[in-house]
Amino acid sequence: MVEQVYALLRQGERSSALLQTQRLVTNFPNFQLGQLLYAELLNEGLAQPIDPKEIPGKETASGQDRYDELLLESNRRLNRPAVNTLKGLVPSNIISLSPQNPYLIAVDTSKSRLYWFANKTVDPLKPQLELLLDTYVSVGQKGTGKLREGDGRTPLGVYFVNKNLKGQPLPDLYGAGALTLNYPNAIDVMRGQTGSGIWLHGTPSTQYARAPWATDGCVVMSNPEMDQLLRLKNVEKTPVLITDKLEWVSSERSVPDRDAFQKTLNQWIRDRQTANINSLKSLYSPNYQRDGKDLSAWWPDIAAAVQVKGQGGPVNLHSVLHWKDTQDYIVVNVTNPNTPKGKAPQQLRMYWAKEGNQWQVLYEGPV
Repeated sequence: MVEQVYALLRQGERSSALLQTQRLVTNFPNFQLGQLLYAELLNEGLAQPIDPKEIPGKETASGQDRYDELLLESNRRLNRPAVNTLKGLVPSNIISLSPQNPYLIAVDTSKSRLYWFANKTVDPLKPQLELLLDTYVSVGQKGTGKLREGDGRTPLGVYFVNKNLKGQPLPDLYGAGALTLNYPNAIDVMRGQTGSGIWLHGTPSTQYARAPWATDGCVVMSNPEMDQLLRLKNVEKTPVLITDKLEWVSSERSVPDRDAFQKTLNQWIRDRQTANINSLKSLYSPNYQRDGKDLSAWWPDIAAAVQVKGQGGPVNLHSVLHWKDTQDYIVVNVTNPNTPKGKAPQQLRMYWAKEGNQWQVLYEGPV
């Protein structure tokens, strides 16, 4: 509706734009950007328009800041990538995606956009995504790149939905409800990052939307759209990519290092299934860490798990996602090849780091 208002103004249809804005504020009375548009269009129609500088409160620092926030929100909404330009494209972070993953979420913080996809993949190496929702979101008031508790930043990286909190009693801050994320992930912990409670959630009842940079670190969207997502089934374990800038690529593209990594991953699966302990250990990094303990402390447990006779059959890869910042790593969700017979299949989450020319396991644990 905001885009339609501006389109009408560009066409010189000010009266039609005013009517559209009236509908906007009637339908969404707590949408503050809509109220600002309505006020400015009414003001322009006056015989003697009011100078915005004379509006009480506008001259204060907080009033000016809020006005600037609404202008930035307007800019982000109007300059979002056209949906039709994303058809047939996927985020470059995806190496493979199993049909067993119903959804994927990608957040582009530089554009204040969240993309929620249904996974229509048949061939895991050629992911096919159907866009269910493309929406405006708010992120940390201090930006991105979270390092510690209370820094007001949104983390960047590969995360997963832990819980759907729809219907649970939450403070009004969370609006329609929330999906919790697994921040800090294993890599974050190794880097000494702290903090918790990073969620995807709705907005307080007094606001339809928040400013682009306004949260304590969460990713926040409007309540109607949050409610739409909360109603979906099986959202737990959904991959969530949070980036400063999404790179979109063809799902048919060749992925650098994919073949080399796939070869290493296949060796890990084979060594697990055949209990080839010596070969398996060569795939684990000397920097391996889990729950504050290194590889020497964990290796007896890993080796013992390998001795468990598995159920046989193919090992399912649920997702293989690439992330690169100061470190090059790949996050793998895989069915445990050594799940005991008669037990429900267990998923493992692994973080592989590229050390020199070799991919090695930095972390491995149950999902």
